Amino acid sequence: MFAARLASAARVLRSAQTTGPQTAAMLGTCTRSQAACSRLQHRRTAGDRRGFHTTTSMRKSGDFYEVLGVKRDATQVEIKKAYYQLAKKYHPDANKAADAKDKFLKIQEAYDTLSDESKRSSYDQFGTAEPGMGGGAGAGFGGFGNMEDILSQMFGGGGPRGGRGGFSAVGEDIEAAVTISFMDAVRGVRTSVTVTPVVKCSPCSGSGARPGAKRHTCKTCGGSGQATFAMGGFHVQQPCPACGGEGSAVRSADRCGACGGRGRVRERRTEDIDIPAGCDSGMRVRLPGKGDAPIDGDGPSGDLYVQVRVTPSSVFRRKGADVYYDASVPLHTALLGGAVRVPTVDGDVEVNIRQGVQPGDELRLRGKGIARINARGRGDQYLTLKVRLPETLTPAQRDLIEQFAALSGGGAGHAAAADGGGAGHAKPADGESTDHTKPADDGGSSSLFGRIKKNLRGHKDR
Repeated sequence: MFAARLASAARVLRSAQTTGPQTAAMLGTCTRSQAACSRLQHRRTAGDRRGFHTTTSMRKSGDFYEVLGVKRDATQVEIKKAYYQLAKKYHPDANKAADAKDKFLKIQEAYDTLSDESKRSSYDQFGTAEPGMGGGAGAGFGGFGNMEDILSQMFGGGGPRGGRGGFSAVGEDIEAAVTISFMDAVRGVRTSVTVTPVVKCSPCSGSGARPGAKRHTCKTCGGSGQATFAMGGFHVQQPCPACGGEGSAVRSADRCGACGGRGRVRERRTEDIDIPAGCDSGMRVRLPGKGDAPIDGDGPSGDLYVQVRVTPSSVFRRKGADVYYDASVPLHTALLGGAVRVPTVDGDVEVNIRQGVQPGDELRLRGKGIARINARGRGDQYLTLKVRLPETLTPAQRDLIEQFAALSGGGAGHAAAADGGGAGHAKPADGESTDHTKPADDGGSSSLFGRIKKNLRGHKDR
């Protein structure tokens, strides 16, 4: 990372409008110092998120997501994993190819932007991580202040958020998954997940030294935790490579037996998690500070991201906040209208069915769906009507259906013979209507529809 920033600084200096001898001399010094500076320990710190930005005119590295080989909706864990793999492959110290350096700089630039949520949001919206789409300060030396400030900002020295020497190590984020039922996702549920994050070693309180032993002052930095390098007449500080910026170290004989002197162990923990109502498969719940502790220092722990998996329902289907259900409707209810009871996520309700509905017709129950995440209100429930036909008929039921067929002009066989009409359609008697949706025929026990309804209701479907 240090080498990448050094190279990035050189690119900025070359693009500046000033081309005096002092600038050229400094560039040469930076190049000669690159090999020595690359030996510094690489650390993930909060200070890494500050820093040095190129201007819009210099951003010609291609799409940052393509550079890292991730999707535009990639998580921070996925972005970080892709960056580590590519950085390891193209780091100039490990890859001697002619284009390795340029590729590494592109990878570093992409990661610096996408790993910071505010920069990433600006990049997604404007195509640049710079506030105001790259205008203002940033072109040439005029907007940067003096050169020592630039180098200090590049290499993480100083700053209001720092710990020792301005550094505040940040722990890694971790991920876990939890499976819940369909109804738990609808109503919301409190559950738990087991994880094994990196934590401070309890016996040594994270010091790495056994009880009774003490850490000794680092001889390399004299206890300051900082190593100072001269670059082109300027002084740049970095964490001491010998003690990792701690200013002290543990002798082999004094190392803690529980952690081997590392000061960190993995601990099995059970974390409670509140799943909000309306959560769906693939959604993630964030638990701040429940991730890994930083390897060095007393910085904040990373976050725990819990991915939710929802078991499908055997009754309902879900699309977003809407619920779908196949409602079974008896034949007489489909013909004459009536009421049926259907299940919803809140319990059974009675729904009125108009007469003459057709198989596949859809009804909507407003507000009977699932709560919307980060929005007001609920979705709807849709009923797809499935007309249920009796598998067998009693003689009386069959006779009534044949009469209905004859009145509808579609009778044949027995109905046609009974009418004496021979071939063709039977004609309705004078004064009778073939429109079976008329209210006059709805419920009277003496009417044909009334008798059909009475007989079909009295017949138990199998």
